[in-house]
Amino acid sequence: MKPILADLHNHSNFCDGRDTPEQMAEAAFKMGFTDLGFSGHSHAEFDLPCSVRDVSGYLAAVHSLQEEYAGRMNIYCGVEQDFCAPVDDRSAYDYLIGAVHYFHSRADDIYYPVDSSAEELAACISEMFAGQPYQMIRRFYENSTENVLKYRPDLVGHFDLIVKNNADGRFFDEDDKRYRYSAIEALEACLELAPVFELNMGGIYRRYRETPYPATFLLKELLHRGGRIALSADAHATEALAFRFTDAKELLRDIGFKSIWVWHNGAFVEQGLN
Repeated sequence: MKPILADLHNHSNFCDGRDTPEQMAEAAFKMGFTDLGFSGHSHAEFDLPCSVRDVSGYLAAVHSLQEEYAGRMNIYCGVEQDFCAPVDDRSAYDYLIGAVHYFHSRADDIYYPVDSSAEELAACISEMFAGQPYQMIRRFYENSTENVLKYRPDLVGHFDLIVKNNADGRFFDEDDKRYRYSAIEALEACLELAPVFELNMGGIYRRYRETPYPATFLLKELLHRGGRIALSADAHATEALAFRFTDAKELLRDIGFKSIWVWHNGAFVEQGLN
């Protein structure tokens, strides 16, 4: 059987990606992809620079590529849905990636980004959480849990994205039991619905982190609880497609995973790590 090279988490210039869907598809095909998913960020008025601005245009562009590559490469039209910006019609998409990118302060009607700049995260901790980072962390993982239980995504995106701007423990200690308890508790709750979690290499590519999302301790918890894992580049440009997938597989093997889950012909299938 031909090896499956697949990834559902990819962005184009319809949201915050650099390249067009056509350029992304052409590059993926040349790399030998069998299955390529586009996952534009769900439209959000508070996040227009990064979310899909033209939803109908995005859908049309990906559907056109599906026809162009039919019989040569499977292409899917997905959405990376933020907890604060649910899509109007889920049936318009082939799959849904669940993610938390924002906190919403209802008192002030302010949206604080989780993964934008370190300065904005500092403002979030100071203004929304009264300078208490572990309260912010608690809320992040509570939202992550609700996101899975309420919207039931096919793939859980960058589960611990809250650490993106926390290099060298700038805002909180990732080894602190308060941090780890919140993360593990959320992981356990999400696994009740048995979604697939992604091993996301995007933070490494963009030089925010030296390790993927989620952290090794969470991957070990996922393995211990029988969770499923898929590889994601979270590519925002052609050269980021399938970024360091070989290294990702080696990491998973070292932890003890025997297989990964890949999206093929419209569903997740198990593939051995050998």
